[in-house]
Amino acid sequence: MVLHREHPIARTFLRGIALLLPIALTAALLTWLWQQLSDRVLGHIMDGVDWAAGLMGLAPLSHTVSLIISIVLVVLIIFMVGIWFSGFIGRRLYRLLERLLARVPVVSAIYPHIKQISDFFFGEERKIEFRGVVAVEYPRKGVYSIGFLTGSSSRTLNKAVGEEYITIFIPSSPMPVTGYTILVPADSIIDLPLTVDEALRTVISGGLLMPDGERASLSPETLERFAKKAARAAPEAEDALRLDL
Repeated sequence: MVLHREHPIARTFLRGIALLLPIALTAALLTWLWQQLSDRVLGHIMDGVDWAAGLMGLAPLSHTVSLIISIVLVVLIIFMVGIWFSGFIGRRLYRLLERLLARVPVVSAIYPHIKQISDFFFGEERKIEFRGVVAVEYPRKGVYSIGFLTGSSSRTLNKAVGEEYITIFIPSSPMPVTGYTILVPADSIIDLPLTVDEALRTVISGGLLMPDGERASLSPETLERFAKKAARAAPEAEDALRLDL
């Protein structure tokens, strides 16, 4: 039996997939991360806890008790690392370690990108890095892009052009940790009433998750043009819009 995508049964089935798939993938990802953490980190720490308990003459610990102690130790280690590397000596050692990693052939191609993503989500500078969400004409006149206001421009540039410029970061979709840094006149930017998180969701989703208050309604002419375009594309996509049940 062949059902078109617009058939009620097909629509209901696809709606179920759309609702369950994100939950299933999120659960699978969290499960995978927990398994990796358990096997590669907590497992070794639990072995060390059991070994230490044996040295102290304690009775063998249960799996639950050993797991709880290991988790507490991991949290304490992370906290202590944060304290140590926030100091003067720690920061210098960390910079030295980064320079050494940058010289390792394979690691140097991976580490900077992982660190960029980590700094973007967990770095202390994230809250002050983006001072607002704006729209600017980029990459050409008449085309606008969502950007993040990062600060003032170069004093030399302002003096050379005789106008105040602003530094804007234009994120890429669907990975906003990469993008372009552009300098635009201060009076050419348009402030958008979006939070940084709302703007990031909009960029990551390609515009699908724009806040309802900011989503403009399409004019009847534009809707009609899109409908005609979809009708012309329907014959070519007919096979892709079917479900074999």
